Amino acid sequence: MAEFWTGRAMTEGLPSRKEGLVNKVIVAGGPSLVRAALAKVIDASLTMRVVGEVAHRDDFEDLLEAGADPDLVLLDSSIDTGRPVDFTGLIREVRAVARTVVFGVPSAQEVDAQVRAGATGILTADVSASQLVSALETVSRGGLVIALGTVPSVDTASPQVVPEPTRDLSAREREVLTMLSRGQDSASIARDLGLSPLTVKTHITRMLGKLGMRQRGQLVAFAYESGLIVPGRTHTSFIGDGLRAAS
Repeated sequence: MAEFWTGRAMTEGLPSRKEGLVNKVIVAGGPSLVRAALAKVIDASLTMRVVGEVAHRDDFEDLLEAGADPDLVLLDSSIDTGRPVDFTGLIREVRAVARTVVFGVPSAQEVDAQVRAGATGILTADVSASQLVSALETVSRGGLVIALGTVPSVDTASPQVVPEPTRDLSAREREVLTMLSRGQDSASIARDLGLSPLTVKTHITRMLGKLGMRQRGQLVAFAYESGLIVPGRTHTSFIGDGLRAAS
């Protein structure tokens, strides 16, 4: 499974379940039966446990005040914010507390704004139980997961152009960046492009230097922000080959 490291893992100091470390998860928003089902799936894993289920934003804040201290928040896109704030604003608030995975994205057009707001996981409601767990584990380790599934796509009639912010990158670098952003690691990119893994890593290092960045996760975020990756138009639907195999 492809992983994009954006910082230290948030599992330090947590109690162990068997041989692994356990991440604390809050399931926020959505119908009560859906929350219960998601919680059951998460609790069945060896690496996570649900420390709270809430229906509304205010309930989420109450849970934090009670000391829930989550590592991950699975945030349903239908959650009642309860205040005059849009969903992306809520993502920013939740992201300040824990890594945030959005569940049940209704439209591919909303993905860009959610990634910019700080979500490091975007999942449609048609992911399988094993895919959900794999995605949450990837995010908990600092990865970025975009699983668009059958989300309605944007209009593809307009011609493709090279976005202005990426024009300092070579055509090959843009190709590598696109493949990174759809979840491939250096080895699989090298295989698909007929390059050596060292050459792929060199392209990545050069892109980091050109863009003034330090981590691959920043490159992926840049790909969305620059318009190189357009949800529903650019092929980015993934949780990697390993995740598809888990379904």
